[in-house]
Amino acid sequence: MSGLALTVLGSGDAFATGGRPYSSYLLEPQEERKGEARGVLLDCGPTAVPMLMAMGFDMARLDLILLSHLHGDHVLGMPMVFLDAQFRTKRKNPLVVAGPPGTEAKCEALFRLAYADTLLEMGRRFEVEYRELPEGGESEACGLRVLPRKVVHQIHEIPYGYRIAWRGRTLAWTGDTQWDEAVVDLARGADLLIAECFTAGFQLKFHTSLEDLERNRGRLEARRILLTHLGETMLRRMAGGKLPFETAMEGQRIEV
Repeated sequence: MSGLALTVLGSGDAFATGGRPYSSYLLEPQEERKGEARGVLLDCGPTAVPMLMAMGFDMARLDLILLSHLHGDHVLGMPMVFLDAQFRTKRKNPLVVAGPPGTEAKCEALFRLAYADTLLEMGRRFEVEYRELPEGGESEACGLRVLPRKVVHQIHEIPYGYRIAWRGRTLAWTGDTQWDEAVVDLARGADLLIAECFTAGFQLKFHTSLEDLERNRGRLEARRILLTHLGETMLRRMAGGKLPFETAMEGQRIEV
């Protein structure tokens, strides 16, 4: 079995606290196979494309974007992906964009808002294939098996955490959520759990705290746990000494 590699493009919160880019991750196979994704982007906030450019990633190899939810720090990079595909990369292959219900409407509205003239004068040179994923049902996308679980982060839209199975590996990703039993299910048996951890020392509605994760650590049956979406109190706690969990860092590359 050829493995996977995960690159941390950002581990920051919605404020980019501490100058950290917004939370986003690139998942790549270590060996290519025909019919499978060459690059998978997990969330696409405003800093995702600059981080991909900085690492020299070929945007033509981005075949799938998986969105956890539709807040700006997780989706505002989508117009930049479309613009690059239209003019610089001159994309020929379809781009698959998957996420919760409302994904297509939000992404298209953002592109119209950002670059209306491009759409009006030229149309789109490449195909975007949207897949709005049903909660609790496994779907296939570009060789990946994706299982969305509804988590607790928004009132008017559906936020997802995911289990992603690819090439015999399993990646669990909470998206943004307050502590919820779905996190336990997502983590069970996963090779890597990417867990939101916005606060330390206090609880904020719709977000997970370090204390939540410490209290439930024995139930998180993942081989490796990586904390992300790090807010001000988490950064202060990190600066003050060693934490009981690994924290994500921009540019970090993890073999899964």
